[in-house]
Amino acid sequence: MVLVSVTYDLVEVALGGPQKRGSLIHKSELKEYIRTAITDTKPLYRSVYLYGEEAEDFVTAKNTLKDFYGRRSIDNILIDIDKKDNSDDQTQANAKHIVWQLTEEMGLSKETFQCYFSGTGYHIMLTNEVFNFTPDSELPFKVKETMNKLFEDIDPMVYMRTGLYRVAHTINQKTNLYKVPLSYEQIMHYKSEEIINLAKKPLLDYPYTTLLGDGELEEEKVEKVPRVRTLGKVFEPKKVATCIQTMFNNGPQAGNRHHTLMRMVSHYRRSGIPSDATKAALLLWNNNNLNEQEVINLVEYSYNKGYKYGCNDPVMAELCNPKCIYYKRKDYTVGVYTSTEAQKELEDRLSTDFTGRSYDFAKALGLTNMDCTFYPGELVTIFGPTGCCKTSLAHNIALGYNHYTDEIDSKSQVSTLYLSLELSAWYMQRRSLQITASCTKEYATNNRAELFSQYNKRLEHMHIMTIPPTIEQISKKITELQPAMVIVDYIDLVETHPMYRGEYEKVKHVAHSLSSLAVTTDTIIIQISQVSREYSRSQILDLYAGKGSGAIENASRKVIGLNGQADSKEKSLELLKNTDGELLKAKLEWQPSFRLRRTE
Repeated sequence: MVLVSVTYDLVEVALGGPQKRGSLIHKSELKEYIRTAITDTKPLYRSVYLYGEEAEDFVTAKNTLKDFYGRRSIDNILIDIDKKDNSDDQTQANAKHIVWQLTEEMGLSKETFQCYFSGTGYHIMLTNEVFNFTPDSELPFKVKETMNKLFEDIDPMVYMRTGLYRVAHTINQKTNLYKVPLSYEQIMHYKSEEIINLAKKPLLDYPYTTLLGDGELEEEKVEKVPRVRTLGKVFEPKKVATCIQTMFNNGPQAGNRHHTLMRMVSHYRRSGIPSDATKAALLLWNNNNLNEQEVINLVEYSYNKGYKYGCNDPVMAELCNPKCIYYKRKDYTVGVYTSTEAQKELEDRLSTDFTGRSYDFAKALGLTNMDCTFYPGELVTIFGPTGCCKTSLAHNIALGYNHYTDEIDSKSQVSTLYLSLELSAWYMQRRSLQITASCTKEYATNNRAELFSQYNKRLEHMHIMTIPPTIEQISKKITELQPAMVIVDYIDLVETHPMYRGEYEKVKHVAHSLSSLAVTTDTIIIQISQVSREYSRSQILDLYAGKGSGAIENASRKVIGLNGQADSKEKSLELLKNTDGELLKAKLEWQPSFRLRRTE
């Protein structure tokens, strides 16, 4: 048997932005691409991993690496120190700590890594020679787990199968600074403003040296790959049957294994999960604790018997959590907290990572020094007169549009259920394409298939519902789809019981019901409303302008007033209420793409 040597010298590149990905080139061609990127003032991205002929054949056939699960290699491992909300000094301090860990704690020489300022944060490239990772289809998982084991507070998303990072000497379009290499002395001893000054142009004359390693961290590698593994960030449905999730996460506990197992089987059966899928999940949970055949027999027995266990079952009640969507009020102690319990709620809330579940509205307006973030559990109201573009604003928010930089920020997008109760699904889809591609109605109509193929990834997070629902139906859809954000456009079209006869009573019922729903489902809900008659032609809006005034402002955590005439592109936005943040104002201009671009 002759072993054929496989060369992994191909990288995926994206010139102009990550959305331009899909091209495989030889690593030796990167220099030419860098020259082009500098000449054209464009960013250049390359893949974290190296590829061979198998990936090349896949790209030839599919024109993408998205679903390629074959073998990969790696030359250098990126440590990404993101700026996030930190100051420049703190971001540099975080990078210096990583360098200190490499040299002082792990004993690596300075020849094993190269530091870079990325234009906002820092990148540290660590040669694979210190780990000696070998080509493998499971390499992304092994790299991610190894780096998570060694370092805290780094961004592990870059290690995903299709991870990209910006190449040195190319521009960061958000800051107009370049990614530049830094010596050990520069990153450790320069001030942050000195480093930023270096990044105003590409440093092509930097004296690079070849990175060298000798397996110094080989014993730290995570080589064992479990059958079930997590590569990216997963937003779990934590509010649904929390007792079952606790049972699963706790694993089999001596003295209670059979009782716990039967409750989980009952839940999976009632949720429509096939018995074979339940067996697979519970064999993983079992972790060789009980005999595997015993687990299989219990699953089959419970499916055949159809056992059902409710909230009052002693085993489930012991793990009951008020945050569960099935939690029912049982006695007067519900909602009553001691100071110790309230402190725990505070600690839990302030230590929670809301990435993917919150929306930084101030940042989307380019007001980065202001505090206005939509958090789970909040009801946000947008009101204004007819023609002021309330729906366009909500649609911009749903798609993560940055009103200041005039671009779609994919990182700001959260899973969204959009209740478009006035506009049809096809019309909303065309507007989504217009906003995302920044094009006119005519262009989107004539090029709809091409635009959908190009931008579908930026639309996948949004579900559209067009049939006017009741509050109960909205609640059911939230439970089913688990969105981070729900947009109700607009509240007058939500179905209510005939007992709510007057306009005020109906608005009050819907607003307060949506506010309660936001809290119980831990979801951001944005409701859109008209203004009352006396404000309909006013040039000035205040907190009490909403139709059914009193109900709107009382139920909402944030109230956004949007004003402007239908025949004018100029719109004015004012945050009239922000329970836990700052008030703000902005001038917007309507674009034919339905983007509302900030002008001041």
